[in-house]
Amino acid sequence: MADDYLVRASKVSETLFAEQGYAAVSLFEPELVREAQADIAEHIDRVSRALYLPFDQSCPDAPLSERIDRVFAYERSVANLLRVAVCTDAHRGPRLQALVKDPRLIETAERLGGRKLSGKIARVRASIACFPEHRHAWHSDVARDDGTGCGKVLVTAWIPLSDAGPTSGGLEVAAKRQPAPLASEGDDGYEIPEWRLAGLPRVQPECPAGTALFLDRFTPHRTLPAKSTRFALVVWMKAA
Repeated sequence: MADDYLVRASKVSETLFAEQGYAAVSLFEPELVREAQADIAEHIDRVSRALYLPFDQSCPDAPLSERIDRVFAYERSVANLLRVAVCTDAHRGPRLQALVKDPRLIETAERLGGRKLSGKIARVRASIACFPEHRHAWHSDVARDDGTGCGKVLVTAWIPLSDAGPTSGGLEVAAKRQPAPLASEGDDGYEIPEWRLAGLPRVQPECPAGTALFLDRFTPHRTLPAKSTRFALVVWMKAA
C-alpha cells in the first residue's frame, strides 16, 4: 500500500512539473534539514569572531531566526556583512553539503526534468525581515538561454531549512511551464516585469522542513516576505 502511494505521488509531481514548471517533493527527514541550520549559526560565529566588534555584540544567544535582525537594530553594516557571508560561503558546512550530495536530490531532479544532470552549484539564500530590498523579485533561474554559464541550469531545488510558506518567507511561483525565459534584453537586470506575467496563475506552495521545491529553469518565482529570518539551501543543477 505504501509503495502504491509513493508511485502515485511520484506521478503527480512529474505531471505538475511538466505542466506547471514546479513540484514540491517531501524528500528529506525534517530533523536532518533543521539540523543543517547549525552550519549557518557556526558560520555567523566564525565571521563575528574575526571582527573588531566584540563578539557578544553579534547577539550569539539570539535564535538564528532573529540574530541578524537584532544586530541590524544597532549595527546595520555588520548585519549586512553577516548576511553576505552566509549567502557566500555557509553552503560549505558539512551538514549542508550532506544535503547537496544526497543522491535523492539529483535522482528526483532527473526524474522530473527528464534529462541527465551532473554539475551543481549550491548557495544559502535568506529572507531577512530587516533587509526587504534583498528579497528576490520575479525572475527565472535561467534568464538568458545562451547555453553558457547559468544557461546550462535545467532544474533548481529550493530547500527551506525550516517550515516555509505564504506567511513565512516561502516562494511565490507563476505557474505554467515556459518554453523560454520571460525576461528580455531590455529588462532591468534579470527581473521579470509584472506585465509579462499577466494571465499566469500564482501559487505559494507550503514547504515544511524536509521538502524540496523543484523549479524548471524558466519558471518565474519570487521571495515572499518573512516576519523572521528564513534560510534555504538552493541547488542549481546543470545538464550532463
